[in-house]
Amino acid sequence: MPPKKRQSIVRAHLKTRRDKVMRACETPEQSDAPVEQSRLRMSASRTIETPEVRRDRLEEDRHRNNETTEQRESCVEETRVRIVQTRELLRQGNLKLEAFKYDPQDDYQVHPNVYFGKMDIVCVHCSAKNFKGESPGMCCSYEL
Repeated sequence: MPPKKRQSIVRAHLKTRRDKVMRACETPEQSDAPVEQSRLRMSASRTIETPEVRRDRLEEDRHRNNETTEQRESCVEETRVRIVQTRELLRQGNLKLEAFKYDPQDDYQVHPNVYFGKMDIVCVHCSAKNFKGESPGMCCSYEL
């Protein structure tokens, strides 16, 4: 599957500028409406939460507010590294058509989805070692 096309920077910049102009043209009632809708949604959500969920949410809030800047930066860095590692694993996980772009720098043996097996099948015609499941006679083009 080809990668998704990214939005043009110019187009994104124009949209940002257009949104800024639209916000500047809003009346105070129009600009307060989304805030009020959000407040009502949050209020409705909190009325149905259980006391245990409320206690956990407040505890997480306290913990987040007590974090130092260094702790927050460390957490952000750990998340960034984890995302990079996940992307690398996903990139390695897709081996479709990988044989057509073989890279000798890649160690395919350590890949979790790759198992070559042993070369323990010996061709009766030319004594070449083959993997199990390889077509017989392909090594020496023996006519059956």
